[in-house]
Amino acid sequence: MISIATYSLIYDKINSNKCYVKSEEDSICPLCSSPELKVIGSRNRGALRGDGEAIILVIRRLRCRNCRRIHHELPDMLVPYKRYTSAAIEAILDDNATEICCENSSISLIKSWFAEASEYIAGCLPAIAARLGLETKLRSGSARQRIKDLVGEASGWLAKAVRTIVNTNTVLHLCPKSPVIHFMLKPEKGGLQHERSQKGR
Repeated sequence: MISIATYSLIYDKINSNKCYVKSEEDSICPLCSSPELKVIGSRNRGALRGDGEAIILVIRRLRCRNCRRIHHELPDMLVPYKRYTSAAIEAILDDNATEICCENSSISLIKSWFAEASEYIAGCLPAIAARLGLETKLRSGSARQRIKDLVGEASGWLAKAVRTIVNTNTVLHLCPKSPVIHFMLKPEKGGLQHERSQKGR
């Protein structure tokens, strides 16, 4: 999986709710860091905007020529495994849910998801920064505030945090009432090993 920040949406001439995601950046493989990615197809990805409108995004499927793994190229307006766009989810987390056309049950599920995922994200971000040689300071406060301290308070903070997690292959798939699945990069001789571990809640 790859998350991109620079892209354009090209709307379908027949279906106004369908658009094609055109990347404007050079993606690299999050597993082996190779820039040699080949487009092998596309797939539809549904999402719900904050106004309740359902949209279909056509995203590219890429194969790494080096490690041969297949990745879906997601625009950062999407959060992996979530129906609502990152802007809608962010508004809910920032207690601006009155601006979002969303059922109360969905709002509750989104907040429950973030309550569990936020500590993981807040822990990953400084670890990723350290791995890249970037200086960070130990911070206190809630997990959400620690995330914002690292990626910024401005609108789009959730998309920035998720993009960092996705593109370093430290994705956390967390759904309420389901197991937590961690995807981690583990250093080993000759490269990086993709390790999967599953833990119960």
